[in-house]
Amino acid sequence: MSKGFYTKIAADNIKKNYRLYVPRILAEAGLFASFYILFTLALDKRLGEAVGGSVLPTLMGMGTFIIGFLSLILILYVNSFLMKQRKREYGLYNVLGMEKRHIVKVLFFESLIASAVSIAIGVVFGMLFYKLSSLLICRLLRSGAVPGFYYLSAPTVLFPMLVFVGLDLLAFLAGAVSILRLKPVELLSGARTGEKEPRTRWALLVLGVLSLGAGYYISLTVKSPLAALFLFFAAVLLVMVGTYFLYVSGSAFVLKTLKKNKRFYYDPKHMPAVSGLLFRMKKNAVGLASIAILATGVLVMISTTVSLYGGVKDTMETNYPQQLYLSAFINDKDLTQRVPVEDLKAIVSETAAQMSVEIDHIDSEKLLIVSYLMRDNRLLTMKETDGWKAEEITNVIYITEDTYKNIRGVASVISEPKGLGLKKDEIAFCRISTMMNDVGSQPGSITINAREYRIKEHLAYFPIASNTTGIVSVVGIVVSDDDVLNDIYTAQKEAYGEHASEFADRIGVTFADEAAVSSVGADFDRTVGEKLKARYPDGLSYELDTKWESLKNVLELYGTFLFLGMLLGAVCLFATILIIYYKQISEGYEDRRRFQIMQKIGMEERAVKRTIGSQLVMQFFLPLITAGIHTAFAFPILLKLLKMLMLTNTALFVVCSLAAFAVFALVYAAVYLLTARTYYRIVH
Repeated sequence: MSKGFYTKIAADNIKKNYRLYVPRILAEAGLFASFYILFTLALDKRLGEAVGGSVLPTLMGMGTFIIGFLSLILILYVNSFLMKQRKREYGLYNVLGMEKRHIVKVLFFESLIASAVSIAIGVVFGMLFYKLSSLLICRLLRSGAVPGFYYLSAPTVLFPMLVFVGLDLLAFLAGAVSILRLKPVELLSGARTGEKEPRTRWALLVLGVLSLGAGYYISLTVKSPLAALFLFFAAVLLVMVGTYFLYVSGSAFVLKTLKKNKRFYYDPKHMPAVSGLLFRMKKNAVGLASIAILATGVLVMISTTVSLYGGVKDTMETNYPQQLYLSAFINDKDLTQRVPVEDLKAIVSETAAQMSVEIDHIDSEKLLIVSYLMRDNRLLTMKETDGWKAEEITNVIYITEDTYKNIRGVASVISEPKGLGLKKDEIAFCRISTMMNDVGSQPGSITINAREYRIKEHLAYFPIASNTTGIVSVVGIVVSDDDVLNDIYTAQKEAYGEHASEFADRIGVTFADEAAVSSVGADFDRTVGEKLKARYPDGLSYELDTKWESLKNVLELYGTFLFLGMLLGAVCLFATILIIYYKQISEGYEDRRRFQIMQKIGMEERAVKRTIGSQLVMQFFLPLITAGIHTAFAFPILLKLLKMLMLTNTALFVVCSLAAFAVFALVYAAVYLLTARTYYRIVH
């Protein structure tokens, strides 16, 4: 047989089964376009060099990997569905005299045509929407738009093509193997092969309850943002495992319980639905659990990224009540001396006059930086130890609660309505940078100078940055008042002698016109640095922390997160719709014969519709409810993760979460109504 023969049969088959192949082609085209957009964004140097675009390559690269993984799962899922629906047709070819190797050739050309059309559409969509995506990125970063369409290059087109050709080849091989290993009678009956009534798998049921409970427990009990960061993925994995196990085993348990309820079960509205679900629940459960997990992913990604971006202003006002903070010191051999606060004020004032911006007022803040060895939650000086190990060195930045309040500003009251309220023997603790062996550890108390201080609050953010680099850990500690700080100063003075640390001074500057100084921010920063170096040419080190530079960095991170969250959320939503659609078609074909029999034995058409509605509502709205429950239990751990990114507005996150669920529920309901019509047309 010529290749043209197989190609003609394959093309005719796709036309006859357009209801199955059109969604498959559009799905792969959408996945290809998403993959292409993220991959091209990662490689587009113009965007990476734009204002606020430095993190784009890394985050877009991560997004490309996620899209590729989702594409693998969805393409294999769609392929398994198509094979189940087409097995009877392939079996008929076999019975009529076509050998299996010829059937595999037909399958190959079907896959080739579908893949070629999908990739061609995906390339067009990807190129069109890439420009829109780059404009959106620039808008989110508040950066100038990158002109032209110069992003087209061989790697950005060829690599996605190779990836998706590989995925399609993998799907074809899986289909070919399933054809070659089945007998003709199995091929003929493949599309009608049902599921046996599932047993209640008590082991899976117990494991599901324990896994889901453990995931929820982690989210509800995690104390600190740093611990939340490292426990989040464990919680996600536990919830996913628990969801699959409970849908597979728990659904059978619930349906059998409903079946035992005679009042509920022996009702024309319920009996066909419960009975049908019970006999097919093994396969349905996996699909429904997948829908629930994807839906949860959509809700989490959209609510968190929108909250972050929408809370930029609040984040800046909370963490930068003043627009500029400056501290400086001079390294002279083994001694470190702080630059006098009067010099810092003079330099900033000179720069402001030079830039024609007006200063409203300048405040000074006192802090103390001391080096210790951290052992068993004890901060030890050299006098208290027999030797120093580099991996144990910890630099501690001390400030008083009054200084903390002044730096954080009035806006911090949103997240800390009662303030820290520290007593003499209490501190607030924050890991600014940490060694790997300390990651995730959250002590309940710290011993300093043989005195134990209870940690009342683990802070997600410390308002004073560290200029220490290298292998040492840095923590921030807030003490109750000057008396406690002076005691700590005196103790380290006795321990270190002439090498002891002195109180450091940092100035905070508030400008009369914030917009005016922000417009010359880069020049202001550079001029301050030049003046400092001119006055202290040897051994100078300074820390300049400005609101305008931080705003650029925050927009860079949050804007990229928002774009990535929107795109990944859209892909997950698309995957959810695709699974629902194919599930409705699959079950429509499986139920058509059963409902035709019911009508022949006297069941009215209205009763058939009512039965279909009851079954679909029970089956397809369960994942939506599950996603809502998962998101609600994830709220505490997500809130702590957002605090690590400096978002303190809990009310904003609540509103965004509720809005995301409401919008998703409307889309989900619309998809349900559309696919239910398709299901009914097939059944009827």
